[in-house]
Amino acid sequence: MASSGTFTFSTSESRIIIEDAYRRAGIIPEQLTFEQIQSAQNSINFILSDWLNRELELWTIKQEMMQLVTNQATYNLPTSTSDVLEVTIRSSQRNLGGTPGASSGIAAYAFDGNPLTACTQTAPDGNISYDWGLTNLYAIAMVGVQSNATLTYTLVFEYSVDDGATWTQVGEPPAQSFATGAIVWFVITAPTPGSSFRVRETDGATLNIQELYFNTQLNDFILTRDSRYEYMGYPQKLITGRPSLYYVDRQINPTITLWPVPTDQYNNLFYTRIEKIEDVGSLTNNIAIPSRFLGALAWELAMHLEIKKPDTNLNKVQLLTSLAGQAFKDAAEEDCERVPIRIFADYYEGYLQR
Repeated sequence: MASSGTFTFSTSESRIIIEDAYRRAGIIPEQLTFEQIQSAQNSINFILSDWLNRELELWTIKQEMMQLVTNQATYNLPTSTSDVLEVTIRSSQRNLGGTPGASSGIAAYAFDGNPLTACTQTAPDGNISYDWGLTNLYAIAMVGVQSNATLTYTLVFEYSVDDGATWTQVGEPPAQSFATGAIVWFVITAPTPGSSFRVRETDGATLNIQELYFNTQLNDFILTRDSRYEYMGYPQKLITGRPSLYYVDRQINPTITLWPVPTDQYNNLFYTRIEKIEDVGSLTNNIAIPSRFLGALAWELAMHLEIKKPDTNLNKVQLLTSLAGQAFKDAAEEDCERVPIRIFADYYEGYLQR
């Protein structure tokens, strides 16, 4: 028997979920009004927001890096952050002592440690490189990019073992905006020794870079989470050193505070956060959940829509609530990491299984 050979139902437009949910609630989609469609979209947003209160959904976990500032204790987290799971201080070694190069502009300005200078290129799709010589091979594990203007770059990272005669790609992050003066870090998942390394623009932007960091020798030191009460009890909140503790202030715009306050030796925070689920958006937008949760969303939306009806059928509400609860339970239990069980004690949260 022939099968489709496709896997396109991994996500679904909100329009399809809304129509299907109305059918489950016994309402013909062709008879829907604009207000009913808008009401269903609002319900989806409420449902997705509520899901963060039930389980730790794996697709909401994001790993991030943040540039630390000497003697600065508190930092803004992305506004889409719901909570933080793990935090480490990451140190690394910037490798200099070689020869800068660039397709245009003054390449040395991207490696002089001075943010007041920049390698400003004169043509799009350029590159900036660093050559340590054939006898000095470095496996670059992390790349830092500090832009001289707020621009969107689409970069690739490449290394060479023959002084730039040939280049091999080792990283291709998605296009993103770089704010003026902010260092954006990238991890090279498979570092390979090379005598040269470079960043190259691929989508028509013109590079304007204050500093580039081609770093090795990554070291992570795990930090322990403290409560607001514990942090308030510290008598010397501005003591400096290697941070060992952190406190997350879960406001509408969340922040993270480190203690001790980092010195210039500790310049990067590597952390895992829970990201809020994206809004439903327009009817043609895909809902940002994995396919294993689509059924749970359709059943729960149907329950919400039944409750909103002027002639609500309580027996149907009870049935839909039961079906939605079971569908979410099935999806949540499958949404796990298949690793040996680890049970540990946490002072603030009790006994956990992760």
